Amino acid sequence: MFENIGRKHIISVVILVAVIVAFPQINKLWLESTEEVRSSLITSENNTHYGLPSEWENTQVICIHFPIEDVTSNMTASNFTDGITYFDVSGSEILINESSEALVNYSEGRDSGVCVGGFENYTAGFNFMLEATNVTNGDIEIGYDDGEWGPYIHTIAGLNANDLTGNFSGAYWSLYHNGITSDVGIGDLVMLENSVIVWEIATW
Repeated sequence: MFENIGRKHIISVVILVAVIVAFPQINKLWLESTEEVRSSLITSENNTHYGLPSEWENTQVICIHFPIEDVTSNMTASNFTDGITYFDVSGSEILINESSEALVNYSEGRDSGVCVGGFENYTAGFNFMLEATNVTNGDIEIGYDDGEWGPYIHTIAGLNANDLTGNFSGAYWSLYHNGITSDVGIGDLVMLENSVIVWEIATW
């Protein structure tokens, strides 16, 4: 009886030692496998999708950049002040591998925020904006007024441009389309199949 107990004890010790010895290699393989499913970013600077997940190339994307100093904890924008968060069309977060992220030089003021992309076949900019941000389950609610010139966006994710104060006369949400300031409002913006629209705070 005691001989059987001793044999079982030895076998248990051998198994435990084997697991301890193998753990670093198992952990390494696990990390490598999870890294493989992470997305890489587009690193060609002349691409309108520069800095976006590679699977979004030639699709429709919306990005919102938040000035960290103006974001407070009661705003859902506070969820997006640590780097850039990417969501796909289903609202699932896309993880980015670090080596790819290191190759992208984010311009000043655009190093934090949120992007939602991978969409197709939208033509109306305002409709696209509302439906794309809606996949985040309320994290990016849009506040706007209907005016003579169409919808005027004043609030995104709780950050109301009209409430901002500082060394400026006023602030507003500025719209960019494929890298340049849009010459029309979001209500008149006609989407292309590869449109990337960007919102960020501007002042005067």
